[in-house]
Amino acid sequence: MSTRLWKRFKFYAGAWLGTLFVRLLFLFSRNRIVNLQRYEDLLASGRSVVLALWHGQMLTGIYLLRNRGIHAMVGYHRDAEMIARILKKLGYEMIRGSSRDRGKHALEQGLRIARRPGTVVAITTDGPIGPYRKCKPGAALIARKTRAVVVPLATNCSRKKVITNSWDRFYLPLPLSRNVVVLGDPIYPEQIEGNHATSRLLALIETRLTALQEEVDRYFDA
Repeated sequence: MSTRLWKRFKFYAGAWLGTLFVRLLFLFSRNRIVNLQRYEDLLASGRSVVLALWHGQMLTGIYLLRNRGIHAMVGYHRDAEMIARILKKLGYEMIRGSSRDRGKHALEQGLRIARRPGTVVAITTDGPIGPYRKCKPGAALIARKTRAVVVPLATNCSRKKVITNSWDRFYLPLPLSRNVVVLGDPIYPEQIEGNHATSRLLALIETRLTALQEEVDRYFDA
C-alpha cells in the first residue's frame, strides 16, 4: 500500500473509531436535555435558531443533540476535518470554515441556512483557538441579519477528564456518568435596537452563556 493510501486509510479508520468512541462514552450513562420542549417549539413556530456554546463543552452537546439535522460550523484544519466526519456520522450537516480559516465563506453559509425557517446553526463561540470563553461575532452577526433566535447551550457531567493543557479546557465525559445539556433562555435579536446593536447582542450572548455555564457547572461541582 502506498504512503498516500495508507494515510487515507488511517484517516477514514480514525473517523469511524472516533464515532464509535463517542458513542461508547455515553452508552451506559444517564443523559438529560433540559428545556428541550421550548427549543423544539421555537423551531416549530418557524424561527431559525443559533445554538451558542463554548468550545470546551461541545462533546456532550454533540452526542445528546445528534440526528436532529443541526448545521455545525467546522473549520478546515486536519483536526477539524476529523471532527467533521464524526459529526456527519452522528447526523449533523456541515458549514465549513471558521474565524481563522475562510471565515467569510462560513458566515455566508450560516446566513443562507439561518434564513430558512426552522433551521439550526451551532457555533462554538470561542473557537477554534480562543481566547477562552470570549465570544467571537459570528453568532451575533447571523442572528442580527436573519432574525434567528440565539439559544445558549451549556453542558456538564458528573464524571469527566478535563484536558488542562488545552486552551479550551476541553472535557471528556467518562463512562457511567450523569450528563446534562441545558438549553438556556432564548435571545431575540429584534429586541435589541439602536446604535451598535450587533455589539450589544454579542455582549449579551457572552454574558448569558457565561452565566448559564456557571449555573450548569454547579450541578455537579457543588
